[in-house]
Amino acid sequence: MSLFEPMRDFFHRRAAKNMSEGAKRVHLVHRRQESPRGNFVFPGTDYFDDIEVDGQRVGHVDYGINPLLDRVYINMIEIEPAYQRKGIGLSVLWHLWLTHQVPIVPIYQYALSKGFWHRARRRFLAAGALIEEELRTDSELADAKQRWQHLVPESEVDRSIREYWAWVEAERAAGRPAGPGIR
Repeated sequence: MSLFEPMRDFFHRRAAKNMSEGAKRVHLVHRRQESPRGNFVFPGTDYFDDIEVDGQRVGHVDYGINPLLDRVYINMIEIEPAYQRKGIGLSVLWHLWLTHQVPIVPIYQYALSKGFWHRARRRFLAAGALIEEELRTDSELADAKQRWQHLVPESEVDRSIREYWAWVEAERAAGRPAGPGIR
């Protein structure tokens, strides 16, 4: 055990306690919950929640949880201008982290939000939590999505097409014609 581990643990606990205090005043109200086929986190869950502080709506957060339940993907956090720079966005992230206990991954950070995400990463790291690097390009999104593609259910149309071509191959293998126009 390193000499610095007890100090690091002390500061992690302190940072986590401070962020938890801020997260207590933030409430997420589910406005919409869905993940249609073709959505990034499908068949996971996509949320669009209102952010409330002391019963007052102050913004919204759009996020998804992949079907492996190992990442929370933040599409957008939007705080009303009158409530910005009061730690609400960071409290929302911490609330999500406390709820799911998995790394948070921003998708397409806007240029104006770079400072927010930089500060949030530092604060999370100090508390022993993780905000991963953003997913920005289509190839990065496709690579991330590839991890759970084995969980995506096959559509009726795709299943029907697959079964048809399997039947055609079986007919060919048996030496029978597979149907009119099929060679």
